[in-house]
Amino acid sequence: MEKNFKFIAAGTPEPVIFEKIFAEKPGGGMLPNQSYDVPAGVALGYDSNGKLAVIKAYKVVAAAESSDTSIKIAKGSGIAVGDVLATGKKGVASTAVDKSNAAYDTVTVSMGVALAEGAILYQAASASASAAVPVYTPKYILGTNVFAGEGDKEVKLVNGANIRKETAMVSDEVVALMKSIEKV
Repeated sequence: MEKNFKFIAAGTPEPVIFEKIFAEKPGGGMLPNQSYDVPAGVALGYDSNGKLAVIKAYKVVAAAESSDTSIKIAKGSGIAVGDVLATGKKGVASTAVDKSNAAYDTVTVSMGVALAEGAILYQAASASASAAVPVYTPKYILGTNVFAGEGDKEVKLVNGANIRKETAMVSDEVVALMKSIEKV
């Protein structure tokens, strides 16, 4: 009998970010209101005012040649004109962002290096040909999702963990600066 039966399809499962968490900041922290959805698994540092801040990560969704003047990155990165995208020690400022495609954002930037599909770039403090560093010194990995426009949020701050390289939105360069975080 199907009287009063209502089918509700299962939602999309959340990706597994953490293989093992072995250290957290007691009590977590307060992340200021965000203008875009920030998924668990991104790196956080402190800004010049001593407040937690996101180190944006940009996932490349289509390979790019060193001569390309634009790259395609996954939706949801919070990319903005002027953000400095970096790989290794090279950082270049974006000059335009086209968000009209439903599957990806097209960013006008001349990286000057080939980028593989799936590569994760990080937000750098300033443009540089050989000395780019993350915009903030990485201290934690965000342990909870934070949604845009919901005000300041208490968040879980992970400072010791094994994270999945397939799903964690943090670049290898940023992970290398965090002594208790390892991509597996």
